Amino acid sequence: MKKLLVIVFLCLAGAAQFGCGKEDNDRPDPKPEPVRLDRDTVSSWLARNSFFITDAWRFAGKDSVDMYKVDTLLPLYAKAAILNFYIEKGAGSIMFHGGASQFPNTEIPGNALTFNLNIRIFLPTEMNLTWNEEMGTLNVETRAKTSYFPMIVPGKKGYLDPVSFNIKMSAEQAKAATIKPSMRFIFEDEDPKLGKVTYKITMKPMYQYYREPGQQASAKYFVYP
Repeated sequence: MKKLLVIVFLCLAGAAQFGCGKEDNDRPDPKPEPVRLDRDTVSSWLARNSFFITDAWRFAGKDSVDMYKVDTLLPLYAKAAILNFYIEKGAGSIMFHGGASQFPNTEIPGNALTFNLNIRIFLPTEMNLTWNEEMGTLNVETRAKTSYFPMIVPGKKGYLDPVSFNIKMSAEQAKAATIKPSMRFIFEDEDPKLGKVTYKITMKPMYQYYREPGQQASAKYFVYP
């Protein structure tokens, strides 16, 4: 009888041990902490800096679409309307340069695009910026339709993807970087035919590299697409 009790005890102990191990293995891995940005850091790096929209994608379910191929006017708008952020302490608006023209790159290494930008006149896009303290990122909302951007629909909301924020670079750092600086804005919407859709728009910072002495109206910029 003693031997039987010992055997039963050992069996129960073993079952308990393996049972605990299974419970530990079944426990889900803890979710990583979401990336949060600092309001003043983001504002200081965006303020009065210029950005080129390199691509725009639409996602609906498992399908993804390059919007630059769907609407061939979009890349033309991107090259003609270089964005500029008027922002302080997480609040402000997005403007665009009053003139932009691309010219062949013969000076900047790599695949950089070069532009001549009007640095005196800035025009409104009717997009407002506010800080989202809960998410730790920047919100953007379209305020009104404008003749400059007829494709913009008022009342649409989006946000800066915190994970994508990678623009803390000088011009020299951007030239040397393997992963070029960029950031991405995300907009979610309801499409009458597709249902819920998500738009992801990538912007890359532009760097001024030459301005003629005394020139107050224009300067040369480059960007890595």
